[in-house]
Amino acid sequence: MLHNLSNKHMNGFRSTSDVRKGVKKMFMRRFYRSKLTLLSLGIVGLMLLNLGAAPIHAMSEHPKASQGITGQSPSDPHQVVISLAPGANLEQAAKDVSAKIIRRGPLNFATLEVTETSNLQDVIEALKDTPGITGAEENHARTIQSTAETTQPKDPLFAKQWSLIDRGVPEAWNEGATGQGITIAIVDTGVALEHPDLRGNLVPGYNSITGSEAEGAAQDTNGHGTQVAGIAAAERNGLGIVGVAYQAKIMPIKAIGSKGVGFDDAIAEGIIWAADHGAQIINLSLGSENGPVDSEILRQSVTYAYNKGCLLIAASGNYDPEAQANPGVSYPASDPRVLAITATDKEGKVTSYSATGSEVDLAAPGDSIPTSGWSRAEGSGYTYASGTSLATPFVSGEAALIWGQHPEWSRDQVVQALLQGTKDLGSPGRDDRYGYGLIDVKLALNLTTQTMDTQPSPAVIDASGGIIQTAEGSTRIDLTIPSQAFTQSVNVTLKALAAPADLPKGAAFLTPAFQVDWGNAVPEKMLSLKWSDPLLKGDFSGSLYRWNGSRWISLGGEISDGEARLGLYGPGIYAIGTAQTSGEQSRRFAGVTAEGTAIQISKETFTTGADTVILAQVNQFPDALAGAPLAYKLQAPILLSPNSGLTEDIRAELKRLAPKTVYLLGGTAALSAQIESELRQTYDVKRLFGYTAEGTARAIAQELGTKGKAVVASVRYFQDALVISSWAARQGIPILLTEPQAISAETQTALQDFMVTESLVIGGTAVVGANVMEQLPFPRRIGGITAYDTAAAVLETYPPTSSRAEIATGENFPDALTGAVRAAFYGSRVVLVPTQSEIPTSLALLLKSWQETEVEALGGVSALPEKVVQTVQAWVQ
Repeated sequence: MLHNLSNKHMNGFRSTSDVRKGVKKMFMRRFYRSKLTLLSLGIVGLMLLNLGAAPIHAMSEHPKASQGITGQSPSDPHQVVISLAPGANLEQAAKDVSAKIIRRGPLNFATLEVTETSNLQDVIEALKDTPGITGAEENHARTIQSTAETTQPKDPLFAKQWSLIDRGVPEAWNEGATGQGITIAIVDTGVALEHPDLRGNLVPGYNSITGSEAEGAAQDTNGHGTQVAGIAAAERNGLGIVGVAYQAKIMPIKAIGSKGVGFDDAIAEGIIWAADHGAQIINLSLGSENGPVDSEILRQSVTYAYNKGCLLIAASGNYDPEAQANPGVSYPASDPRVLAITATDKEGKVTSYSATGSEVDLAAPGDSIPTSGWSRAEGSGYTYASGTSLATPFVSGEAALIWGQHPEWSRDQVVQALLQGTKDLGSPGRDDRYGYGLIDVKLALNLTTQTMDTQPSPAVIDASGGIIQTAEGSTRIDLTIPSQAFTQSVNVTLKALAAPADLPKGAAFLTPAFQVDWGNAVPEKMLSLKWSDPLLKGDFSGSLYRWNGSRWISLGGEISDGEARLGLYGPGIYAIGTAQTSGEQSRRFAGVTAEGTAIQISKETFTTGADTVILAQVNQFPDALAGAPLAYKLQAPILLSPNSGLTEDIRAELKRLAPKTVYLLGGTAALSAQIESELRQTYDVKRLFGYTAEGTARAIAQELGTKGKAVVASVRYFQDALVISSWAARQGIPILLTEPQAISAETQTALQDFMVTESLVIGGTAVVGANVMEQLPFPRRIGGITAYDTAAAVLETYPPTSSRAEIATGENFPDALTGAVRAAFYGSRVVLVPTQSEIPTSLALLLKSWQETEVEALGGVSALPEKVVQTVQAWVQ
């Protein structure tokens, strides 16, 4: 998977060149060079395709093969990678354990080789206890993840490239996608530099084993890197094969030796060099035969490249299913910042030798693939090969096709297109074998180039999504269905119909009633319904209404500039009518207590009742922090209650709302069993809870049911979750919670369950630390030094979509929690302000830019003094 890492300070150095220049001042961590070998499947040999060139002979790997580097024993590598603090004496540290320094760098690492008589683990422990040594680990080996084929094709090569033909690559070419302008680094055994299908696309490379940039230093001495490069970007030149992205550039990085075995220090240095020299995509067709065995030096190199915007794609790993159990996804593919790829055969089935697990992101063709080749005896040629190594460059090539069409895109946007452009196979949704699905080049590219088709109602909508439209008189409605909202095609109908009843309390219809229907399918993303009508312009004040089968439910509304919008998850009958509220310019929703304020907000927002109500504990905020997106989906107010029992005011508000269902957020420690028992006498009750606040947030997200994106905020610092909550609700994005320095098992599971590929982190590094960022898929942080700075940053990024703002105290939080639901329905935002001190400059400047904004105060004057409200009102008028 692709996961995000936070920036490291690299011990005070400002660039990689600084690191290299200052390496003598830095400490390094050592790792044992484990003796991993090529994963033989017992199904292979290697032969040249019948093009008039000599055959390439079969490859074999010895269990104790090495890279053949001076100072590195091919029979028994005994090495440790150490990490050092600034100012430590590397030479003395090596001398203390009778070791030889054989590599300095990359970053703050060095490699030591100890004597064969030394006990490696004893040496590691001794180094860890040495002042200035911040870490010591084995120097792990990684192996290439492919095997060669025995069958010799007789037809022209392109006709044999079933992987391209079956997965829509020629159709992508016909749309102008070639990978031009994109550089793919192949961190591998090097590349055959004079191969006729590759040399025209090569850019200068690097030998990270010897540290050489000399011409010819990255020459392949194994053949594996040449195979990988050909699949990704072989030229379309009338010779041999064609690569997926045939006009992309290939950057050869030789980090693995002639026996197909490479070590973490050299691989890490190769990754860093590629990131520093312009590679947008880094292909890692390598891994450990022991599954997800990581190392600090590889993690830091992945972090470095990731933070520079590179897209890292790696093989999930191969294994022999007859000789061993599935070892799990290999590292670095198992790193959350890396896309993990399994291999499929011609039938689209994941091969038996593909290592699988929850970290798998995508499946791609990797079985019996024609590609370029090289052998020491015969030089350049062509071959068949199989393995996750061959599936990986297919995805790298597809990424180059997409990125070449959208050079302005970020890496994360390319990843979203890759993950959405798939055929869902295996278990519905994401699974451990196919990840998000089998790559479909044409679909992925179409998702990036098309504008959403607008179709008249009725229409059939597939996974690509679309906009369905109909009109009645001057009113037009558009239903937007995002891509991947439905996993199967659905029949969508929009039609005007006679209103089933008058609007309540004398309200008048401003538009016809429309029925929105797509059957029983459950969307995995929120849909959006938009009305357009001249009557909605100017000083218009109205409300959206939904018919529940027996009454009209008023939902307030996000109405401005002639349009009204509503996010929805289920079919129904909707209309716009005159509002039920007084429409005063300056308003305060206040009760004597926080429970009372929640009731006032409910009365003003859900003026005609609600089918569902959410109940949270008034003093236990974490259980309810994630509640706003679910409340918006259920079109429900959030009410607050003491733990011990319901108050008479709460009972009265429940009676007025007349819901069918009441959700309880949190376990019995938050809302007692007595409360649940009383409610069950009148309502259907559903309790959402976990053993921790993070667990409750996961349960809420499960009920929300949307996939792909998540907000991640602190479980301890409540302001950050609250300031983003109305935006998250309106987008249909769940809010997950985390401790500052560690992600709980519940949150990790939620990230997997909801197929999260975009994480929006709210808060600075003090509240959501770097360790957490490293474990999140594609994280993006919005934060500031203080909670109010974070609030300003969030509101600047996601301002209100209507001329309304909800103001609440930043010292206590129940009012902001319940007000977030109203803000979501009205296209507003909750603004947390200090009441005991001046409003910080960052927040003040932002509010002053919101001219002609209506301010609504949440809470009484004891919680939110009138002078604070007046100050904000003066700024926004």
